[in-house]
Amino acid sequence: MTKNLGLKILSLAFAIMLWFFVVGEEKAEITISLPVELVNIPSNLVVANDVPSYIDVRVYGPRSLIRAVATQGISRVIDLKGAVPGKFLVHITPDSIPLPAGIRVMRINPQNIEIELDHLLRKRVLVHPVVNGKPNEYFKIINIMVDPSEVLLIGPEKELMRLQKIDTLPIDIGGATSTIERTVALDLGKIHASPVDTGSVKIIVNIGPVQGERRITHIPVIHRGPKKFKFWPKVVSAVLEGPKIGLKQLEPRDILVEIDSRTLEPGKHKVSPVVTVPDGFKLKRIIPETITVTVKEAQK
Repeated sequence: MTKNLGLKILSLAFAIMLWFFVVGEEKAEITISLPVELVNIPSNLVVANDVPSYIDVRVYGPRSLIRAVATQGISRVIDLKGAVPGKFLVHITPDSIPLPAGIRVMRINPQNIEIELDHLLRKRVLVHPVVNGKPNEYFKIINIMVDPSEVLLIGPEKELMRLQKIDTLPIDIGGATSTIERTVALDLGKIHASPVDTGSVKIIVNIGPVQGERRITHIPVIHRGPKKFKFWPKVVSAVLEGPKIGLKQLEPRDILVEIDSRTLEPGKHKVSPVVTVPDGFKLKRIIPETITVTVKEAQK
């Protein structure tokens, strides 16, 4: 009996000392952010709106207790057990926040949280690759491919029923001179759905040279045959088709124009030259189309 009485007196003394410590400790008023935690969401429902992840709570109390709140993992739990589809408001009251005794709630922001629940739906939608920028001026986009071209999403029924495609995060092809391949994530920022299989896709932007044509002048004509001949003109022009970047770099010496008079009888002839152009280019026309060749008779 005496032992129990001693323990009670000791406990009372400790409680009084703790009370004096708390009362006498320096007080503070600060704002803390507490996470919002949704629990017991029915398996056939999903949250269909943006619910704040945190609430700001203005509290007043001993500094030591306020500091302890940050390490105790305190949150504002919203229990959705038995909830049905639709919208409803959750009022955040001071007594709904599990703070230690001795801390007083001064203000809460926001004071109300709107929650919208909808039936859960799975749906396949097309993937829309988002490509920014333009290739180098001498190159162009040939085609854009995305793999996979469809993804399976799970989310609110009303939202997914309206959704026909989902964007990717953008890739930049500014100044590109060759095919670009990137693995990028889906842009889920504007919807409340999530991917079932994969949250990323591969984008392939096939890039090739821009085609064009160019007229190249002062190309020398090369003659093959007997020495006793004359031909005119000595130089010609050629119009070539091919990649613009390559056409820009071509010079007259890169094109071979030949005439052959070895099988010609004496006299004046119109000869179509044989033109050889570099690989990757195509001859569209030669100007003039024929070369006038005069072959003299051999002296007896």
